[in-house]
Amino acid sequence: MIRTAKNILLKKPILAIYDVTKLCNERCPMCNIWKTKSDDMNLTEIENIAKRLKKFGVGYVFIQGGEPTLRKDLIDIVDIFIKCKIKPTVITNGILLNRELAEKIAVRKCNLAISVDSLDREKFKQYRGVDAFEKVISNIKNIADIKRKGNWAVTTTVSKITTLEEIKKLESFANGNGFMYAIRPYIYVNGMAGKKEEELVYEYNDIKEIFEYMLKKARKNNYFASLIYEEHIKYIKRQAMPECDAMKYSFVMKEDGVFAPCIEFTNKQVNIDNFKNDKKKYKKMLYKCNNETPCFYNDAREIGVLLRKKWRILLHTPRIIKQMITYGNFF
Repeated sequence: MIRTAKNILLKKPILAIYDVTKLCNERCPMCNIWKTKSDDMNLTEIENIAKRLKKFGVGYVFIQGGEPTLRKDLIDIVDIFIKCKIKPTVITNGILLNRELAEKIAVRKCNLAISVDSLDREKFKQYRGVDAFEKVISNIKNIADIKRKGNWAVTTTVSKITTLEEIKKLESFANGNGFMYAIRPYIYVNGMAGKKEEELVYEYNDIKEIFEYMLKKARKNNYFASLIYEEHIKYIKRQAMPECDAMKYSFVMKEDGVFAPCIEFTNKQVNIDNFKNDKKKYKKMLYKCNNETPCFYNDAREIGVLLRKKWRILLHTPRIIKQMITYGNFF
């Protein structure tokens, strides 16, 4: 925490988004990340990188993909980051999340997020490109009773085809199985990460009641989440967005160990041993991107949102402490 606080004060990244593999067992029409080839690092290479990240001051890592559970050594990867005192969050589609794997994650200080976009089988297939609905839902139910050290959540991508009724059902399903529940807007920008899918593209009025509903619930039950949902509503209204987190509080690490500014600029390289110069080098590029094509990816907004609203957070400290006890120590 001291290391992380120091980076925050110096406006250096505290979060690494690690695309542990480009391989995936889904074919989401809204995703442009998965590939048929992936130059994945081995455990020795990952450990060397993790030590560099620790020295740099990174306190958190999102282990995503592709699909991270395709890596047979996923638990070993989680352990490497824990050993380096970097808190991992595994982000998965849930297809391969059997009880054995879930139990191994549960005994570690590791967060887990499972993507479920609909409880309707046909809509699920439309979102994910494969007919894996029954498998994912069964896996979630089968691991619901496991006690865990980290925070576990079900997350939903909201698009034009999402309804408020669906969100309420998903929320009930997640909470009923002992998971937190969160939503995020469908995002496409330049096509490097999110891909434009016409059937999913929304206008503000298409999804405003969904985010208003989640904001109202979060103000009672999860104050941190309410601050994020406030920003989501500004984003889907297409209001001007504040400076993004890329190269300020986060950066990307590709499957081959190459660092990049964010998931929309994976073709640009960052040297964390010469980070100050690279941050200056990409400043105009990121400023232009944020002004012309702002996004709300998890490496672009959420840390900055919380830090900009730190005084509101301090005013609600007793409530937040109580909620963190309820939901588990995400941080």
